Amino acid sequence: MKVDINQLHTAIWIYDIDAFAITWANPAALMLWDSPSIEDLSQRNLKTGQSDAVRETIEQYRAAFKENKVLQENWTFSPKGKEVEALCQFSGIQLEDGRLAMLVEATPTLPNTNMQFKSATILSLYDLDGELLSANPPFSKNFHSSTSHLKALFCHPQDAINLIQTVNQGATFESDILMDTCHGEVWFRVIANRINNQDNSSHILLSQYDIHKIKVIEQNLRQQAWADPLTNLINRRGLVEKLTPMFENNTPFTLLYIDLDGFKMVNDSLGHLQGDDILLKVSKRLKAQIQDGDTLCRFGGDEFIFIIENGGTQSDISTTLRCQAIIDALSEPYQSFLGRDLLLSASIGIAEFPSDAQHYEQIVAYADAAMYHAKKLGKKQWVQYQVGMENAQKRLSVLAQKLSFALSNNELCLHYQPVINYSTGEIVSFEALLRWYNQELGYVSPEEAIRIAEEIGLICEIENWVLDQALHDLVTFKQLLNDDITMAVNLSGLHLVNPNLVETTLYLLSKHELQPQDLIIELTESVLLTDVNHENSPINALTNQHINVSIDDFGTGYSSLAYLHTIPATTVKVDKSFLDNTNNTLTLKCIQRLVKDLSMNNLIEGIETKQQAELLNALGYHLQQGYYHGRPQPLSYYLSADTQRQSEV
Repeated sequence: MKVDINQLHTAIWIYDIDAFAITWANPAALMLWDSPSIEDLSQRNLKTGQSDAVRETIEQYRAAFKENKVLQENWTFSPKGKEVEALCQFSGIQLEDGRLAMLVEATPTLPNTNMQFKSATILSLYDLDGELLSANPPFSKNFHSSTSHLKALFCHPQDAINLIQTVNQGATFESDILMDTCHGEVWFRVIANRINNQDNSSHILLSQYDIHKIKVIEQNLRQQAWADPLTNLINRRGLVEKLTPMFENNTPFTLLYIDLDGFKMVNDSLGHLQGDDILLKVSKRLKAQIQDGDTLCRFGGDEFIFIIENGGTQSDISTTLRCQAIIDALSEPYQSFLGRDLLLSASIGIAEFPSDAQHYEQIVAYADAAMYHAKKLGKKQWVQYQVGMENAQKRLSVLAQKLSFALSNNELCLHYQPVINYSTGEIVSFEALLRWYNQELGYVSPEEAIRIAEEIGLICEIENWVLDQALHDLVTFKQLLNDDITMAVNLSGLHLVNPNLVETTLYLLSKHELQPQDLIIELTESVLLTDVNHENSPINALTNQHINVSIDDFGTGYSSLAYLHTIPATTVKVDKSFLDNTNNTLTLKCIQRLVKDLSMNNLIEGIETKQQAELLNALGYHLQQGYYHGRPQPLSYYLSADTQRQSEV
């Protein structure tokens, strides 16, 4: 039964016990409190004029709420000094921060009316075994005429058994029960007592109050608290509710911690509406992967958790197949609002209960640590948790702290790897590569440093420093070699959306008295495909200023050749993975011809042997980069080499 809260005549509100404030109210409650809006009502300090007795009573209520009790009392409220009497039902409800608040459902009572419930009370009498003896007319209107036993009223027979056992022990039974009526399943407040008669006979007296609408609203409120508003998947709180009984019952399961690769760049560059659309599509694809017993949760941001029940007893092959299916589904292109294909992928960390972890916080942390290792391996990877992986998360925290001071402590430096024209043997360009050495941590890999810089918001500051230093050193390289030498600098997709990128880049070129053509900005294929042809594209802004743009790691994304003509790049840097397989010769020829037809330069990286260099030169790849032609070295290396060369002349 679907109920519109705003259409109810019952006044309903949520009272924050600690803050003495109402945080939510339906229109009927606003009317009761004589308030024009929830904004107005929530600003009222209800502590003012509240006696110690009232505060103590509410604290007793909160203790009852912790035991899942629901209370009913007649209360008098004084909105703006005007007294209003109401029959109230009080129950506990968790706020978003986990604190227990009070859900109030109030029915104002008419003057001189002693009204317990708006609906008629249903009364029925039974013997101690539960056989029906008599009932009032409302009972006949709500329950089937064939009803002859207490158990027939209940949707769950165990509720009837509990009731009979409780009253036969001399206690009062009181609970909210889902009952089978002529109108379907309906929630009732049920109060039962054992009645001892003067003739020494005993009976069970049952009182029922229809609370269905309020119960449905309460369930909806709880559902809202457990559901992610965007995707309607369960949220973190819902995940805790799902996993708690599984831990208590020692039910094996596998937890997949899924993190999207490339989402932040899409969200920052194309806006949050586009980002939300992507997340909806991701959740839809993940839902399609659900099998019986699985649970899907949006854990936060672009992170999802997939629970596979009994996963702990499944084979490694089964888990592997599930992970591969998820990654394949999430790696299919997403169409943007502008009709472009957006390329994302996913990394997955796997942890199992009970073999890996024993409680909620532990298994989530372990799966997160495994996911971090998957990201270090590259996109579209999954990793099973191994003991000690969580130490990498601790290292990540330390790295983030140290990186914040790396610039001011002069811990960052640049190494330069040459690009060679194999036909002439001349160096035509250098690529600036970041290096970070910390006395405590030692050398930190560039990939790790860049990822942390992106996560803590330092990427633009660091890459601006790289631009400044690389252009400063380019002046020296021009003096050492020739004035046509250029400098390539890698930029993150997150830096690309910085509104000051073009202005800062032009300023640094001017600062070092260099021309825009002296600089090459290297961007990955996925970043370029996301940026192309959308309004105020930073790539177009850079190329309009005659700054060169190079497609880095070309061939690692989707539909590379199909979209190549749409990218305003001057150079295509073919990924080194094409060198791993001799069968790629035909593909390399196709790329070379297409790049040439588009009047772009082709450059291939990863050259490690003379045989590779000669073969690729024959295929038309004259611009080459790799260890065979020179490893990345600091500027001082090239200065000393030049000094030695001059001394030999």
